[in-house]
Amino acid sequence: MSIFDFILIAFSITIGLQFIYYGVVFSKFAFAKIEYPPVKNIPISVIICAKNEAHNLPILIPKLLTQDYSTFEIILINDHSIDNTLEIMESFKNVSKLIKIVNVKSNETFWGSKKYALTLGIKASTYNYLLFTDADCIPATDQWIMSMASHFSNKKSIMISLKILENC
Repeated sequence: MSIFDFILIAFSITIGLQFIYYGVVFSKFAFAKIEYPPVKNIPISVIICAKNEAHNLPILIPKLLTQDYSTFEIILINDHSIDNTLEIMESFKNVSKLIKIVNVKSNETFWGSKKYALTLGIKASTYNYLLFTDADCIPATDQWIMSMASHFSNKKSIMISLKILENC
């Protein structure tokens, strides 16, 4: 047996062992069943901070109001808009009891701070589980809240998902 034959046999054995190893390790992933998270029916507060979003709110709010979810509220935050954002929010509040409005007036201490507006929105929320979105992010389906709620757990403190929103 020559040295080349020995190297060829050693190489073949090494490659064979690697195929077996990867076959065993990755077969778990190849044949794994997709587990969908259980649907939970926890109360949700959907928080939307809007600044000069009068053109987007008439599209967003009806999509949120038609969500297929049992217990949720919509917190609309008017972040000192100069257009008619507040009037549009109030017109939708007259239509649905699900809507709460937080009107943030101009404050020199917190000028231009979205964080301040969101803090006021969080304080106005009734429920412990919060979903945040922007006025220009429109839910693609009426299952958006349900899909997002299914990922909540006691082990996760933050969850971010943009996959089921349009225009984001």
